[in-house]
Amino acid sequence: MSAVPTDVITGILSQLPLRRSFTSNANIKLLLDSYAEDDEYKAYSVDFDSLDNLEELPRPLSTTSFGVSSRIFGSCNGLLAISHDEAGIALWSPSTKECHYPPKLTIGDMYDEIILGFGYDVINNDYKVVRMLSSGKLVMIYSLKAKSWKRIKDCPYEITFHVSQDGAYANGSVHWVGVENDKDDDARVIFGLDIGTEEFHQLPGPESDISYKNFGYRSVGILGGGLCVFRDIYHQDNIVLWVMKEYGVRESWTEDFYVSRDECWQWCMYYTRAISHSRRGDRVLLDNGGRPRQPAWFNLDKRTREVVDIPGAPKHFNAIIFVESLASVLPGNH
Repeated sequence: MSAVPTDVITGILSQLPLRRSFTSNANIKLLLDSYAEDDEYKAYSVDFDSLDNLEELPRPLSTTSFGVSSRIFGSCNGLLAISHDEAGIALWSPSTKECHYPPKLTIGDMYDEIILGFGYDVINNDYKVVRMLSSGKLVMIYSLKAKSWKRIKDCPYEITFHVSQDGAYANGSVHWVGVENDKDDDARVIFGLDIGTEEFHQLPGPESDISYKNFGYRSVGILGGGLCVFRDIYHQDNIVLWVMKEYGVRESWTEDFYVSRDECWQWCMYYTRAISHSRRGDRVLLDNGGRPRQPAWFNLDKRTREVVDIPGAPKHFNAIIFVESLASVLPGNH
């Protein structure tokens, strides 16, 4: 009997935990990304269910200087994408400790923010990084398989500074909140970039399923493996989280929960990003969407907040969900 090639075995094993993990929370880790006082970013992982077994990880691109920032902007199949203002981008597997550094790009505009996204191209079995300006111009895609950047057509949407700017990967596309070019900033839409076809598309919003329309999208994220969006409902003075239950020919949104403005102010924190449901589904883990704060559990039934306190962990951190897997960031394995 002929032996199965090692790369084939690795590829099969790298995909095995994923679907089971998102349904049972098995192999799911919560990564804590924190800025330390010694001009270093430090990363830790804990078991998602118990929030214990704290472990410090060798985070790439950790060293910074005054005015230089670094952040984790994407998580996909156990791989994380990290940005550094000066050093560029790193793709990192906390499970295997592998790291890959795409060539640094220097193109940009001092008046535009850099917008980033990370996802998996199912068609070509490839991981890709998306980098563009907030104006929608200079859209670049890095292919891990090809080990190179290429430019695609400009994005027809502009991403404004006061919404979360990192893309959320779901169903083969990276998604953002933006406005159509030359349109009013209040007319925000949800749009995506198909990682396989490298084409932009607009998604129907939850307003197609509800009666009120006077609100603004704040940020997109991933909840339970599906796309979610936070929105302000101006005339009802609520903040609502909607989750997409179907994706494709007929997108369908379901209201997951709402938080009143009064509740937000009582908590002295403005949560704008959902990280994950608890195993039992009765709580949602929230944070402030990119600003290092102390995440909190929101109890859906009791409508109470419980700040996350992990012994030995830094008090303020960004929280990222990742699944332990054997997926590789080394270009030769794709």
